[in-house]
Formats: sequence, C-alpha cells, structure tokens
Amino acid sequence: MSLSLLLGVFYRYVLNASLTWTDEVALLAFSWTIFLFASVLVRGFAHVRVTLVLGMLPATLRFMLERLNLLLVAAFGALMLWAGWNFAGFTAQQVSPALRYPLWLQGSAIPVSGALILFHAIVLLLSPREHLAKEAQA
Repeated sequence: MSLSLLLGVFYRYVLNASLTWTDEVALLAFSWTIFLFASVLVRGFAHVRVTLVLGMLPATLRFMLERLNLLLVAAFGALMLWAGWNFAGFTAQQVSPALRYPLWLQGSAIPVSGALILFHAIVLLLSPREHLAKEAQA
C-alpha cells in the first residue's frame, strides 16, 4: 500500500507524469488491511474499551460486562457479515476504473472481516473465565 502511494507521488511530482493505477492498488490494500486488522484486535481482546470503571468493579460483575461486550462485538461482526455480503453482491458487476478488477474483491473485505470478528468473539465467549480475565488485563 505504501509503496504504491509512494510510487504514485514520485511519478506525479518528480517525473511529472501520473500513474492511474497506484491509488486503486493502495485503496484495495488499505481496505483489506484495516478490516483484517480489526479481526486480529478482537482475537487478541485488544479492541478499544474504557476500563477505568471496569477495573473498579467486583470480578463477577466485570466478567459479566466483558461477556456482554463480547456479545455486542459478535453482533457487530454478524452485522458486518450480512451487510458486507449484500454490498459485495451489489458491486458484483462493477469494475474499478483503472485496473478493471471486480469491485466485489474490495468489498468482500467487509464480510470476511465480519465472519472473522464473529468467530473470534464466539471463541472468546466460550473460553474459560480465567483466560478472559487474563486477556482483559493484558
């Protein structure tokens, strides 16, 4: 992604000629990177959450709130899977302007990430209590 953008800037400002495909390659790589990294954060229980109040609660209540949090994350993953699948279907017949790759390839990052987020959230929900407490402290 970075190399594609740097190459486009080099051609545009140093050689005074622009490449039409560099922005599309960067956008495709950026989409997949962001959405896949979101699922990695869920797997590592590292998604953003406010733990100031959570740390002051008793262990049982903290555990229940973390489980509720995971349920909401799983619901969000399922929503991403459903909406992303519909969006990929909507763009199935469209192609990118410069490279002419099918746009569903870019849009499919959303349902793939949603499925991975849902999977990782379910795995964390089914994990033992000690594992979840250890992950929450890390």
